[in-house]
Parts: sequence; structure tokens; C-alpha cells
Amino acid sequence: MKLSGVIAVRVAGEVVLRQPRFWDKVKRAFGGEPDLRTGATRAALEAGAVVDAVRDALTTLGATNAVSLVVDDLVLFQDRAGRPDDLGDLFLAFHEQSAAIGGAFGLLRLAVEHVEAGLHLVIEVQARGEHPVDEPAVRVVIGGRVQAFEPRRDESADAYRARIEPLTKDRATIEVARLQFDSFVVRVRDAIAAAMPEATATVARAEVQVRRPGQTPTTTPPPTAPAYDPYWAYYPSPLWMVTDVLLWTAIWSMAMTPDVTIVNFAGDAIGGLDTPGVSEHMPDIDGAGGLAEATDGASDLGDAAGDVGGDVGDAASDAGGFFDGGLDIFD
Repeated sequence: MKLSGVIAVRVAGEVVLRQPRFWDKVKRAFGGEPDLRTGATRAALEAGAVVDAVRDALTTLGATNAVSLVVDDLVLFQDRAGRPDDLGDLFLAFHEQSAAIGGAFGLLRLAVEHVEAGLHLVIEVQARGEHPVDEPAVRVVIGGRVQAFEPRRDESADAYRARIEPLTKDRATIEVARLQFDSFVVRVRDAIAAAMPEATATVARAEVQVRRPGQTPTTTPPPTAPAYDPYWAYYPSPLWMVTDVLLWTAIWSMAMTPDVTIVNFAGDAIGGLDTPGVSEHMPDIDGAGGLAEATDGASDLGDAAGDVGGDVGDAASDAGGFFDGGLDIFD
């Protein structure tokens, strides 16, 4: 079960125009007006203003456990030691190098993690100096999990399954998490709006997602993809395969089905529980079918699971080189 939220922040900007070509000049010579629009907008944003505003907003929420700050291809802050309450250190690291960076930027990514009301959340702010006209200049992507579902250090797949199976059968676990997450996403939106009064912040998504068991994703979606999950980028674990199967079975056996969004193996939304065809290819959960396969698969990857819950920096590196070659996400 994933908690997935997106806040779109739109700011003023100017249309990016291309240089006139030969035929554009010919058209002008005959009194015409060529269309020089590129489909992109240059946002009225400076890196320093974004960092300052995000810091103010997150501080009001108590989300001060910084993870990383990357501006274009420069890593300005990365918390490999897992220190708590270090958003101020991130702020200082940025301003120590702000003169070299300048105001303009291509891509800024600032991530923090936060624990609240039994939820473990990773909040990633993505800001672009230039962006497509139909997309926001800033996206706040929030990914999270219920803490009780998180794998523990050195926990085997069988032990993990035995511990969480009763929780997956409790509808209240899902409903309470959904309400708490909805509330948190709204509070993040309000905090961003207060810190950036010139911007318009709206909640684009806030939902509980359950992945239909089947194929296992082999790659992590880029941060601009709708299915991007910042939590997974820092806390990957093969034991989530077990969670997928257990929850998938549980939600279909509940007298009152919970309000969840079903996603495929890649994380793309495919509908709700009442969507035609969404229940196709349900795994055999009789102890020898899909659940056993998921448990065995997770056991085969147990070494990776053993490090879940370790420091955020190492988890990021294990997740596919977040800081090594994963920065050209808008190309």
C-alpha cells in the first residue's frame, strides 16, 4: 500500500520564443506574424527564493529532517549520516554556495522525510526554471507508507508476512491512513501557498494506492513521471512484494471495500475496485500460489531487505544511483 500525493504550484512566467527562421522572416515581410512559441515557459523563480520558501513551509509543518538538495548537476546537501532536524544545515549549505549558483537554474530538487501519526513520508520538491506550458513550475511529490507495514532490519520474508497479515485484513488500517494522508497533503499545500503568496498551489493527487500483483518493476520511474514514488527512491525493499499480495487479497474479501486506487506493476493508475477488468489475473492466495511466490521472491532478495531502515543516503544509492547519473530527469 502506497500513499501518493502531488501538489502543483504555478507561478508567473514568460513564454519562451525561438529565433525566427528564414520562412518566418519571409512571412513577416508579407505582413504575416509567425508563431515563435516553443511550448515552454520560463518561470519567474530564483533558486534562493524556492529554497527559502520551502524551508519556511516545511518548518511550520515540523518536517525538518532533510534528505538532499540538488541544483542542476550539483549536490549541495546529502544526509548520509541520517541526522534528524537538519533542514537548517541544508539551508546553510545552499546559501554558502548560492553565489556560485546564481539565481537562475534548470532543475532544483529538495527532499525531506517526516514521520507523523504512524505514517513515514518522503516529500520531494521539484522546481524548474523552464517548463512546458501545461505543467507547473514546481511540483511537491509526497510518497509514504504506514509505519507498521515497513520491513524491519534483518526481518525475514516469513516473519514479515506473519507480522503484517493481520493488519492488511483490518479495513480501518487503510481508512485511517487515507484520512491522515489527505490531511497532511492539504496542510503541505496550505504551507506552500502561505510561503509563496505569488503562487497558486493545488492538490493534484492524494490517494492510497494498492499495486495489483503480477510483474515486478525493474526500473524506477523518473521524478517527472506520474508514477514516481520518492519513498521508494530512498527505501526500496523486496518485502513490499509480500505487502502487495496480502493487501490485494484482503481488500477483495472486505464487507465494505476501502477507497483505494489500483495501480499496475509500473505504478500507473488503472482504476478503482469497481473498474471493469481490474480484478483479472488475481493471484492464487492459498499458501501455495501468489503469496508463496512473493514470499520466496522476497527471501531471495533478503540481503537488500536487511538494509531497509538504514541511513537515507545509502538507501538512495542502492535505489539506482539517485545521486549518480540520475539528475537529467527533465531531458
